[in-house]
Amino acid sequence: MKPKKKRFYLLRLLGIATIALFTVVIFGVLLLKFSLTNPSGQATTYSTPSNIVTPKVNSMKSALPSVEISTNSTSITVDNLPPVNQQPITTQIAYGHFPYSQADPKQLIIVGSYASGIDQRFEFLNPEACQAFMKMIYAARDAGVWIIPVSGFRSIEKQQKLFQNQIQRYGSAQAAAKISAPPGYSEHHTGFAVDLTDGKFPKQDITLAFKKTDAYRWLTRNAKKFGFEMSFPANNLQGVNFEPWHWRYVGSSNAAAIFTNARN
Repeated sequence: MKPKKKRFYLLRLLGIATIALFTVVIFGVLLLKFSLTNPSGQATTYSTPSNIVTPKVNSMKSALPSVEISTNSTSITVDNLPPVNQQPITTQIAYGHFPYSQADPKQLIIVGSYASGIDQRFEFLNPEACQAFMKMIYAARDAGVWIIPVSGFRSIEKQQKLFQNQIQRYGSAQAAAKISAPPGYSEHHTGFAVDLTDGKFPKQDITLAFKKTDAYRWLTRNAKKFGFEMSFPANNLQGVNFEPWHWRYVGSSNAAAIFTNARN
């Protein structure tokens, strides 16, 4: 190759190499700049809005006054509810029965269950009567006597059904009232009255045969100590048939006031 041509060829290669190097440098600078403004693989983060409020659970429990029911065997705590106001809406007597207002079912307490299987039901009383009743049945149990509540609180609606059944059975409201109070006139409405039976003689529930049981004999001697009395003894002035199973609580001024007319 001639010297002139060789020199031209070398200059041409040098130019091409210079251009290529310049291109690489420019490309590298641009790539580096891009990677700095938006780094590859950088995770996107989100800031928590400042207006979100996390709800706080109120850990304070409502403090309700309570009363402890002491018995010979155990103790039970119930809400100490305010005195009830059970003034009847009328003063008219119906077949010897005095009117009674219906207690608030939400303020009653279970005192036991009656029957079993599909017939089982739970009986309720006013908390004040419940306290005295629990003391009484535990005292009786310590003496070997098994007292069971058959029927405690009873609504006016339920009493209506019972009274209608008695009318169909005995032929008239007057005759039925000897056995069952008309609706609105039953002591069971108050939550302070309860029908009792002897657990050892279940077939004598709500019958005059209850008078022959240990439970009845124990009640006649001891019920008064716990504030209970028989509502309808033999030859009572209200003219209602003798009901040895039906007892009412009158152990406080609040309870006794409800039955003032009947007791006098």
